[in-house]
Amino acid sequence: MARHALSVIAPQGHVGTLAFESTEDRYEFVYDPGWPGAVRAFPLSPHVPLAGPPAASGVVARFLQNLLPEGRALDVASSFHHISKSNVFGLINLLGREPVGALSFLPEGVAAEKAVVPALRRPITDAELSKRIRMRDSVPFPVWDGTVRLSVAGFQDKLQVLLEGDRISLVEAPLASTHILKPESHNPATPFMVANEHFCMTLASRMGLPVAPVHIRRIPEPVLLIERFDRTVEREQDGQTAIAVHRRHIIDACQALDMPVALKYERNMGSTEHVRHIRDGVSFEKLLMLAKDFENPAIARQFFLRWAILQLLIGNSDAHGKNLSFFLSGAGLAPANLYDLVCVHTYGPAIEQEMAMGYGDEFHCDAVAAFDLADFAHRTALPATLVARELASMARQASKLAPGLAQDSVYTQDERARVQDIAAFVVAQAERLIRIAPEVSKVDPELL
Repeated sequence: MARHALSVIAPQGHVGTLAFESTEDRYEFVYDPGWPGAVRAFPLSPHVPLAGPPAASGVVARFLQNLLPEGRALDVASSFHHISKSNVFGLINLLGREPVGALSFLPEGVAAEKAVVPALRRPITDAELSKRIRMRDSVPFPVWDGTVRLSVAGFQDKLQVLLEGDRISLVEAPLASTHILKPESHNPATPFMVANEHFCMTLASRMGLPVAPVHIRRIPEPVLLIERFDRTVEREQDGQTAIAVHRRHIIDACQALDMPVALKYERNMGSTEHVRHIRDGVSFEKLLMLAKDFENPAIARQFFLRWAILQLLIGNSDAHGKNLSFFLSGAGLAPANLYDLVCVHTYGPAIEQEMAMGYGDEFHCDAVAAFDLADFAHRTALPATLVARELASMARQASKLAPGLAQDSVYTQDERARVQDIAAFVVAQAERLIRIAPEVSKVDPELL
């Protein structure tokens, strides 16, 4: 039998060993005997606990699959290295040095060598970055210096970079990236995505939600720089040069629920008439069931509720199970900062408008009514009065903040036209939700 192994490393030390038997397509993960007793030890996920028998092969495989990029980025990694996209272990072996969170997956024996390698920065000038963005049709954006540099999940073009003042660099261990860099969308159907995401993220932050800090940089093409919440940085006295970048363990909602990437949408089979009743994917109901695994279940329920309402307000139909992450420690889960907040509604029918998760049985943000929200409350075991109160409160905030944010000088004239369109939608949606909020708690529970 062909057995392969990788060491799984965290900043605190050796976590365990990942083994793969290729003939049988079987995975095994075993914790290092000293790991459960280490300071700030954590489990890989709630489904790979520190104590008890090893997790089943499928559990380990799903955890790993959710670490990989999707879409074109996965195609690039697969074709560049001549590895099948279904070869999860092979891709983790290639891309696992700095995935999301605190873990690194290294060939056995490499970890000790890494500790003594000096930090290597590979600077990227604005001119080079601009050229690479313009060359995306011929040179895939994740490939730099003959190496696939992307190892974070998601569809959009992005790059993991170290930001030191205005300096952008690619880095190797023992340093790590501090930001995710996103260029403008390559899809002509989704123009001004940088401004769109910046606006929605800023609005959510001003509304008091925990959001990853973002800013727009022009090189001259706009790029969005998103500060990584799974990193903390020690800097020199100049306030810019990084001395050390510490990685924090996080998992996404699919990993927390032990669900594969294919189930990140609630209607995992699609929405055509003969399959729309199949709702095996990540849903609000399933997310709220995770509250018991949180350090503070009450905070978790409030977090999920506010996240669900936010997607309604901004018209984000692509808020799926991989767009939520949680910190994980020995004490349990805790909400992480929000990310990937965009108004999909502004792009019209060219982009799928059905929400990734249903509010009751309604999957269109501008059609959600009081009955649907009461059904949402019932399914998630949230008090209808709480849903109504939070809905009205967040809608009032959004309606007040959105128009002013759309006037921000950070946007160009063309971008401002787009964000003003988004702001107008937010205001209209907020006013509609404020009107129906008092009716939510009046719905007869017997009808649900």
